[in-house]
Amino acid sequence: MGRTHALSGAVLGLAVCAAVPPPPVLVPLVVVVCAVAAFAPDLDHPNSTATRALPPITWLLSRLIRWLSRLLTGISHRGFSHSPVFAAGIGLLAWWATGLVLPGDTAVWTGIAAGAGCWIGAIGDELTSAGNRFAFWPLARIRWPDVLRFRTGGRGEHVVVALLTVTGVGLVTGSWAW
Repeated sequence: MGRTHALSGAVLGLAVCAAVPPPPVLVPLVVVVCAVAAFAPDLDHPNSTATRALPPITWLLSRLIRWLSRLLTGISHRGFSHSPVFAAGIGLLAWWATGLVLPGDTAVWTGIAAGAGCWIGAIGDELTSAGNRFAFWPLARIRWPDVLRFRTGGRGEHVVVALLTVTGVGLVTGSWAW
């Protein structure tokens, strides 16, 4: 699901920029941060792309997130890191860390993009056949209907990628506003 996470994050970044335009120079930053942050929920899996990204830092982070998730939700994978609470924390952390170097609009938009991207990654996992019952936790435990679910790597995921691609092209070209 790596490409789907990245694509859904990038398309969400484009949608955010279309709905609430940042300064034009920050649009690429918002899109890229959103795309990369979509991988963050999977830091709770030892073999994920996110966990293997920057060893040993991300490996240690994965261990910490798995422990915290088990403590808070009772499960280590697709638990706490797949919740809006975690996404908000990622957004705040990105805002704070960016603000240390580049205060102002850049820090705010980086935080928004990181939080939004992280949450779209969690929602994407909710659409798989395995599901993610924490995508709206602690507000609710929503399980989407089986007809909306797809098997990772299967035909359903290919349809989602196609729809995201069309949406992304529409957002980039401005043709989404017919």
